[in-house]
Amino acid sequence: MPLTQLSRGQSARLESCTLPEFESAELRAMGLKPECEFKVCKMGEPCIVSIGPGASGCRIALSKKLADHVHVRPC
Repeated sequence: MPLTQLSRGQSARLESCTLPEFESAELRAMGLKPECEFKVCKMGEPCIVSIGPGASGCRIALSKKLADHVHVRPC
């Protein structure tokens, strides 16, 4: 399911991205890697997620357009 279908506070794992490779590489560099766990802090524009075990890691902001291409599996 797209990241944009999650609710605030919901946790998920990254499954895939339907983005060009250079954009996927940028997400990986920010910590949004395959099978990483994260928690939604804010949904909308921008979408803010906290990355890391227990979602206690860093926070990153993604545009809604970008978040639509991030596919996740709720935890």
